[in-house]
Amino acid sequence: MKKILHIVGNRPQFIKLAVLYKEMSTSNEFSQAIIHTGQHFSYEMNELFFKELDIPEPVINFNLQHVSANQFIGIAADALQEYFLKEEHAIAFVYGDTNTTLAAAIAAKRVNIPLVHFEGGVRTGDNSMPEEINRLLTDRLADINYCCTQQNLDNLLAEGYGTAIKAVPLLTGDLMLDAFMQVEPGIIQHPLPGAYVLCTIHRAANLQHKQHLRNIIDGLNELHKSIPVAMPVHPHTQKKVQEYGLDIHFTGLPPVGYREMKKLLQDCSYVITDSGGTSREAYFMKKKSLIIMDKPFWPEIIEAGCALQTDTGNIVKNSALLDSLQPDFDGKIFGSGNAAKNILQHLHSFFATKTQRH
Repeated sequence: MKKILHIVGNRPQFIKLAVLYKEMSTSNEFSQAIIHTGQHFSYEMNELFFKELDIPEPVINFNLQHVSANQFIGIAADALQEYFLKEEHAIAFVYGDTNTTLAAAIAAKRVNIPLVHFEGGVRTGDNSMPEEINRLLTDRLADINYCCTQQNLDNLLAEGYGTAIKAVPLLTGDLMLDAFMQVEPGIIQHPLPGAYVLCTIHRAANLQHKQHLRNIIDGLNELHKSIPVAMPVHPHTQKKVQEYGLDIHFTGLPPVGYREMKKLLQDCSYVITDSGGTSREAYFMKKKSLIIMDKPFWPEIIEAGCALQTDTGNIVKNSALLDSLQPDFDGKIFGSGNAAKNILQHLHSFFATKTQRH
């Protein structure tokens, strides 16, 4: 029996894992185990998601905390390689673009086990972004790349995947949409009166540059004067706000779980975010969004008229432009909510074919 080793480390990966693990549990051809690197380690960003999404406990948690990105990748790759060597008939399954993803990809190829990458083919063309580097390398190392959107698949085909590059590219749809359709909203523990703007900020490019974060906080403070702004504050964001001596005049919330976040999305007027995950969730909820990224991960949302891109210095100005958008929320950019079924079906056929060849 083949054993799927799900390697995860942060909130978006936990969400994707939850629906795929559940779907794969229906198969008698695969066993499963979860390996947690510890990239996200606070209760709100870690244990809460395992609890509310009913994800089984990891077989091991490396608890890699408070190290640099390069140290994390190296230490995690070593630890994962050692673990993989103990497993027979293992398949490494990785998600997205994190340092956890790249570390697992390197480890899998070092010990020559199959590597499956979900969320392949995302391209911004900006190699200064750590996420871009992680995706490029993981896509190239993977045996299978599952794509969320047609544009992701087209990117891989244009790069020679499936022909010059033997790795298999396949359009499956988005596991985050599966989760969104399956998990009901929760109760907001910190209720907000009336209309409000929901905001999330956590991207390293916005946190590591004081002026970028100052621009964002100043913009949100100014916007808050006309419409309430609420932001679940990521631990890294909170740390940088304090380090830079910035003053928040809008409503800061503690980190929230998946169900509460869905309720916040449901009740808000629109979304301001620098997160690829939150921009997708806003699209799923049919809420317009302002994306604080020079080159957003999901330009498809912008092309559909559902979002605008902004730099850090024009948040108030570009927020006002959202009213002029004519959004198309019905284009099924990210599939129909059956990504997990598509992945399991393909894994069955892919490994059955490989077994027959050998």
